[in-house]
Amino acid sequence: MTADVGLRARVLRDLASAERLRAEWSDLWSRCSHATTFQRPEWLLAWMRSFEPSHPFLIEVRRSDQLVGLAPLLVYQKGSDRVLALMGGGVSDYLDILVDPDFADETLAVIWNHIQQEPEWTMLDLTDLPGTSPLLHTWPDDFSFSKSAHDVCSGLTMSSRADDLKKLFPFRQLRNLRNARNRLQRAGHVHIEFATRGSLPSFLDTLFHLHGQRWSRSGKPGVLADPAIQSFHEVAAPQLLERGVLRLYGLRLNGRIIASLYTLFERDTACFYLQGFDPDYARFSPGTQLLGSVIADAVREGKHRIDFLRGREPYKQHWGAAESSTFRVQASRIP
Repeated sequence: MTADVGLRARVLRDLASAERLRAEWSDLWSRCSHATTFQRPEWLLAWMRSFEPSHPFLIEVRRSDQLVGLAPLLVYQKGSDRVLALMGGGVSDYLDILVDPDFADETLAVIWNHIQQEPEWTMLDLTDLPGTSPLLHTWPDDFSFSKSAHDVCSGLTMSSRADDLKKLFPFRQLRNLRNARNRLQRAGHVHIEFATRGSLPSFLDTLFHLHGQRWSRSGKPGVLADPAIQSFHEVAAPQLLERGVLRLYGLRLNGRIIASLYTLFERDTACFYLQGFDPDYARFSPGTQLLGSVIADAVREGKHRIDFLRGREPYKQHWGAAESSTFRVQASRIP
């Protein structure tokens, strides 16, 4: 791989420097058609602020004055190794770099050159890479690489914009959804809404509480019990809401929210990110009811894909979702 001499790069090692890129970062993201919410500056800058990585290593690549590449990396200690990885771990289902498609090959070469020149790492470990990642296909000769499947994500691709769910989803699942709605409506007044700027803080608090309730029945704290993760969402969620990406749904029964669903409506896809429900109302299948409402919204708005993200939970297959793999690339320096 040979870097284009018309490109220049520098490494950013602190949050303040990364924050100054916010507007250009957002513009680059918009030019990368496969980029997800998890590569947005609103997401990753909130991650940096909340988790405070000790050794940030962001590579910015420019052509003239235009930002054409950004690799949001960091170095962390793991035993005797200093591991180079992508930022966003723990809260992101897809990790990746951003590369302007008009200058993809030469930008990627510059990024790899800077990775090679960085002396602070001994092992490279890039996880949660989607199948579209440029990091999967072109590697320099200076490293010993391995590629493997990493995790399983599930999704539905909708071939039409039909607003009739009967044409898109399994009959049995739609029947279960209808029966659950009928049971809940007999219990009282039912209303589904999503958070606004004013109600977002209370909706987040409710999600944290319901998610914890659900997991406490299994004797586990749940991912949202971590104060750093709560802080992350408190920072990221208002920004994503302002961008029109976040939809935080609440299912109310007689005025009380009994289930919450954190979704990301991005480009042609609706992603189901986190949910929580009151286990005392499990007989009403509140999570399934919210999923059904969000899917109906996505279909009505012309989304072409439903992404259930990581995990093999059975409910995803009930909707007819197909599994796909994310990937892991590991490398060490050749002595």
